[in-house]
Amino acid sequence: MRRIEQIFAVAAWTIIIGLSIYFFLDNVAVYFTGFKSESFLNNPFWVGLHLIGGTLALLFGPIQFSKWIRTKYLTFHRITGKVYIIGAFIAGLSALRLSLISSCAPCRVSLFILAVLVIGTTFSAWWSVKSKNVKAHQQFMVRSYICVLSFVAVRIGGLIPLDFLFGQIEDPTFDRTVNEYFFSFVPLIVGEIFLIWLPTLKAIKDKMKVRQSVSR
Repeated sequence: MRRIEQIFAVAAWTIIIGLSIYFFLDNVAVYFTGFKSESFLNNPFWVGLHLIGGTLALLFGPIQFSKWIRTKYLTFHRITGKVYIIGAFIAGLSALRLSLISSCAPCRVSLFILAVLVIGTTFSAWWSVKSKNVKAHQQFMVRSYICVLSFVAVRIGGLIPLDFLFGQIEDPTFDRTVNEYFFSFVPLIVGEIFLIWLPTLKAIKDKMKVRQSVSR
């Protein structure tokens, strides 16, 4: 079982980092070649902030989940954690503004909610570690990173066809809206299942076993 978990973790992180690299190359690095999107030309300050904050969060996010780094290089973990929090705050705050003027009007609500979740979970991660509640800090860091990754996940439709999930959607605006809502919130629900639901059910099951053994 331990071996299977390790393989799953490696596969998951490979996909996450791969998608993050794709996002960086397709949405950030192109600006260094002279490319300027319509949204950037209309809102260079907020789009620029979002790209900078998102890049910092994506770059330093995976480091926060390395147990080896936390154990061997705690100072480095704390420094990169602060950089991640700053990046996530910048990405979230800029996304709040961009959600009000997004070219995809039906997507504005999902983007606004996601931006609020990024800010809220990141603040909670910072507050909990300041309060020395390590478990809560770890859980909120997971939630924060999931929300940050949602900005990347909504672009999966540009990589692979998602007809197997949503069916064939002809209208591009509706297709984008479905992608935005699905990848903004479903990953967070899945995260909650692993963070809260499954551990709670396991604790209940273990408690029942203890009671049964005592009653015997």
